[in-house]
Amino acid sequence: MTQKKARPQKKSDHDGIYHQLYLNPDIMSDLLQKFVSEPWIQDLDLAHMEPIKTKFHVPGLPKRESDVVWQIPIQTGGHVYLLVMLEFQSKSDRWMILRIIIYECLLWLQLLHEKKISASGPLPPIFPMVLYNGELPWLMPIQLRDLIGLPDGSPLWEFQPDGKFFLIDATHISKEVLEKYRDSISALVFRVEQCRTPEDLIALAEEAIVWFDNHPVFSPVKQVLALMLYNVVSVLKGDQPLPLNHPINLLEVPTMLQARFEAWKEDWKEAKLKEWHKEWLHDGIQEGEKKGKAETLLQLLQERFGSVPESVQKKVTSANLDDLTAWIGKIFKADSLQAVFH
Repeated sequence: MTQKKARPQKKSDHDGIYHQLYLNPDIMSDLLQKFVSEPWIQDLDLAHMEPIKTKFHVPGLPKRESDVVWQIPIQTGGHVYLLVMLEFQSKSDRWMILRIIIYECLLWLQLLHEKKISASGPLPPIFPMVLYNGELPWLMPIQLRDLIGLPDGSPLWEFQPDGKFFLIDATHISKEVLEKYRDSISALVFRVEQCRTPEDLIALAEEAIVWFDNHPVFSPVKQVLALMLYNVVSVLKGDQPLPLNHPINLLEVPTMLQARFEAWKEDWKEAKLKEWHKEWLHDGIQEGEKKGKAETLLQLLQERFGSVPESVQKKVTSANLDDLTAWIGKIFKADSLQAVFH
């Protein structure tokens, strides 16, 4: 049985799950240390990072309540602001860098308005990150320069804005990398994203139980991951996913998934049987119609041209329905047996 790729729950529920995960400082710290390949990450004081509630909304653009902003101290002084865009679309967004630049400017304006930045001081740095889980790999530019239509060496480049974001393509991280970081909660989440069959999900749910026993610091999000696992099968079956606040015990998830998978297989078998029965009826009707037309054609050929050679009889009885129909249409216009078939 060929399984289609298990895709996670509806966008709003999936956004909510990721928002809840990455509002946890331990999980965000884990993501930065394991999946952001930047040497300056070690200069950050991740133990004292704080979430920032953004208050901006751009008219004409979708309201993005699921994105996450963190203020992270730099060990040598000052802060960096981490802007995490949760991008749960089926394909990459060509204009993502434009949206990010807009949100960066709005974040700076909010900080100025709240007097968290001195009117005479410098703007704090922002590190924009896109966490993407589309079915297709991200193929669009991650730097604004790549979207601006100017030739290299143009004097106008001096006056063009620029910007870049760091991309994490969750569903296309190699299995070798995820295996390398088996102690990472983010790697565990990304492995859920990459599950292809219900059997894989059941095995991963059983593994997750042991994983959380060995990593108690992440216990607060155990239920969130349990819900994520359960809802993948919900979507496979075409059911409504459970809401974010639905209580669910990770210990029960493997059994629940197994029961749902067995029910899903039975539904699939029943649907296949109905499909096969329908095809059988259709084929039977076509076969009966073909046989009837072949007999009619042979009878007309005999009446029109006399004895029908065995080779022609075989040609007629093995022909398809379209050819038989065409030959019957020619029989009264043809002046010879051979002309019927040409």
